[in-house]
Amino acid sequence: MKPQRKPTNRIAKVNSVIQKVVGEAMLPFLDEGPGIVTVSKVEASRDLKWAKVWISIVGGDDDKIMGLLHKHIYEIQGELIRTLPMKIIPRIQFFLDTSPRYVQHIDELIKQIHEEDDSN
Repeated sequence: MKPQRKPTNRIAKVNSVIQKVVGEAMLPFLDEGPGIVTVSKVEASRDLKWAKVWISIVGGDDDKIMGLLHKHIYEIQGELIRTLPMKIIPRIQFFLDTSPRYVQHIDELIKQIHEEDDSN
């Protein structure tokens, strides 16, 4: 009978480190334009071959910023390779996280409802 292994949170730790490194590595490639760009979440695969990097953009041009990130993905991947002390380094993919925009929209709707209630 094999002894049971304790569950580890290795993937969660790797996700956290990738989020930090990618967040710092993408800064030089983004203009000082309007908006806030953050790495909201990272999801590495169990075998660590791939990692989905979710980018949150508030107040900026989504297409322009995502285009810049895709244009410089090799430089950002290179920084990840230089920084992570692991044998297998996940290949990153960028995805747009629209949840902050959705939250902002819901907040505006709630404000409108309160304003209509106050005027009645």
